Amino acid sequence: MKKQTLCLCMIVKNEARVIERCLGSVRHLIDHWVICDTGSTDGTQDLIRRTLDGIPGELHEEPWVDFGHNRTGNIQRARGKADYLLTLDADHVMRQDAPLPRLTATSYMLRYDTPGTQHRFKHLMRGDRVWRYEGVTHEYPCTDESDGPDVQENLDALVIEDHADGGCRSDKFERDARLLRGELERDPANTRTVFYLANTERDLGHAEEAIALYERRAAMGGWPEEVYCSLLEAGLLRAERTDDWPGAMDAFSRAWDARPGRLEACYELASRLRVKGRYRTAHALLGGVVGAPEPDDLLFTKSWVYEWGLLFEYSITAYWVGDYDASIEACDKLLARPDLPEPIRRQTVLNRGFAVGQTVPAAVPGPSGGRHGREQTTVTRVNEA
Repeated sequence: MKKQTLCLCMIVKNEARVIERCLGSVRHLIDHWVICDTGSTDGTQDLIRRTLDGIPGELHEEPWVDFGHNRTGNIQRARGKADYLLTLDADHVMRQDAPLPRLTATSYMLRYDTPGTQHRFKHLMRGDRVWRYEGVTHEYPCTDESDGPDVQENLDALVIEDHADGGCRSDKFERDARLLRGELERDPANTRTVFYLANTERDLGHAEEAIALYERRAAMGGWPEEVYCSLLEAGLLRAERTDDWPGAMDAFSRAWDARPGRLEACYELASRLRVKGRYRTAHALLGGVVGAPEPDDLLFTKSWVYEWGLLFEYSITAYWVGDYDASIEACDKLLARPDLPEPIRRQTVLNRGFAVGQTVPAAVPGPSGGRHGREQTTVTRVNEA
């Protein structure tokens, strides 16, 4: 059977510090490349030619307009160069976790391997289709349905490690905010623009503006994953930046209602209730979800919540409601995990000791502040793995 070919597609500017790392990670996979430089002054162009020497390719240079415009021009130049087109950013590293299967779908969603949060994005597309990018930033690839449906599948053989250290990062949030605000004026009904402008305002430290945009995005409906993430982020901002616990609790519960299989909002609600001493309420929430599988969602899932975060919280609330055997069992399950972060492992060992102490005649002091009235042990709420 004939080998399937891949063409690398990129747009770059002033990426001399990272471009060799990126290209080196993907060189063995590709048969052709089409790269557009939008004005590098640091020698990026020569590094591309040198690193990809021996592989057929094209380096184009053109003025910068916006991400959607420049990516569209580049991927359309690559049409027909290979069976599939592979898109990357200069601060990405491609990791191959398994041999590539025979590719048959119109497009493939690749997983980002980032600490704490997982998401997927369309980075591999059939080379005989006409593709375009929509959006001035946080752009995404589209193809006309008149050419046939875009049959999209997940692909786990290739994983993207995003180092987020590219040449355009210094003013990323300010630039994105400027582009997205302009885009929103032109198209106020664009749900994706509202969502990513909310993210950008959050990252700029503009909590109130971000909350308003997240609520606006949630009210627009549409893609359930984006609605869920909007309400989750609104809850986090209310809890952490505006000290609005009632508003945070409402946002977390609406997020969970919007997508019951997603449990990050449940975790945030239960863990914060536990910190406030509302042990029975937190325990009741956790009891129904511990052990639930992580959904196969695309947008910003937190694997650690499903793997050990909910169970860690359950091990603590079980103690405080007096179910010491359940607390010990939960601690044992946590300690059996080889991937449990070391700070959580140490805390779990301590927590288990408190629970064991309650099952013997001479009880030892345990985690604090609850109905036992003993001295509080530091059991911190976990935000990230």
